[in-house]
Amino acid sequence: MKFFLIVILFSLLFAGCKKKEVGPQRVDGSPYYKEKGGKVVIGCEGNYGWGNASISVYNTKTEETSNNVFQSQNNLPLGDVMQSSTLFDGKLFLEVNNSNKIEVVDTADFKRLGQITGLTSPRYFCGISSNKAYVTDLYANAITIVNPTTYQTIGTISVGAWTEEMLYYNNQLFVTEKGTDKVLVIDVATDLIADTIMVGREPNSIVLDKNNKMWVLCSGGINESQPKLHRINPNTLSVEKTFAFPSINESPNALRIDSSGTSLFYINNAVYKMNVNDLTLPSSPFIDNGNSIFYGLGISPYTNRVYVADAIDYVQAGKVYQYDFNGDKTQTLSVGIIPQDFTFIPFEY
Repeated sequence: MKFFLIVILFSLLFAGCKKKEVGPQRVDGSPYYKEKGGKVVIGCEGNYGWGNASISVYNTKTEETSNNVFQSQNNLPLGDVMQSSTLFDGKLFLEVNNSNKIEVVDTADFKRLGQITGLTSPRYFCGISSNKAYVTDLYANAITIVNPTTYQTIGTISVGAWTEEMLYYNNQLFVTEKGTDKVLVIDVATDLIADTIMVGREPNSIVLDKNNKMWVLCSGGINESQPKLHRINPNTLSVEKTFAFPSINESPNALRIDSSGTSLFYINNAVYKMNVNDLTLPSSPFIDNGNSIFYGLGISPYTNRVYVADAIDYVQAGKVYQYDFNGDKTQTLSVGIIPQDFTFIPFEY
């Protein structure tokens, strides 16, 4: 996995507050299946510099997949490197990294509603109100503040390095600063960095569990240090528990959580699953990757189905595998080039 990250770092602008709107929950983790499902938007990076980024859309009711949806609905290409997408305020925000923009589309037909420009290399979007949202960035050394209604940039927050996923909780924005070993704590009233939380090297993903504890996954960098998974109390800003991965050669990423807030999932070549009350990291995979290159992970908040993206060879069209909550494969979807991001839209949208 370390080898692939080195290659991708120079060939792709890889893969935010993925503030996915959360649907109905079951505390036992059992699925709701299709009657509570909707559309699964699959972000496909495309090849860096080729301008062939795309989104695929899977309908859980009809079990049909449509590819190149943005282009077909708007008669223009999406852009270069589809990084992430975020459902907020009834709209879908598509962060297109190397095209320096965010496309805003209608969730019903995926037609363009607007565009946020003036960004350097947007990674992830986190909306907190109808007039304020935040965008992390690969190269800007800043978090951009935008208005998600007017699509205008309204400010910036200076940071020290590349920033990735965010989590909004209790009037504070928690930002993973991937180029360092920090989680930034931003006061959204003042837009100032109020504090920092020291974690492992290169934090890349963040979730909140049923106990309102944050979990932050750190890759450890490229053979720099041991990867780590931290449980953090967001009220005291203290690290309560640290799980260290056994090898410096591992690169875990894409931390996700189920709708009940009890089961964590992440990619470490294969997909692993652990309960938030577990005392150790899982020793065996939940889903084995076999010959596949698992490159993206999503858990539907409406069905608890697990979606895993297979980049195949980073050149040809990729695949997405759907699994039930027991880890049994239920669907294989043919999608765009280098799939890696998932956003789940309920049918009521």
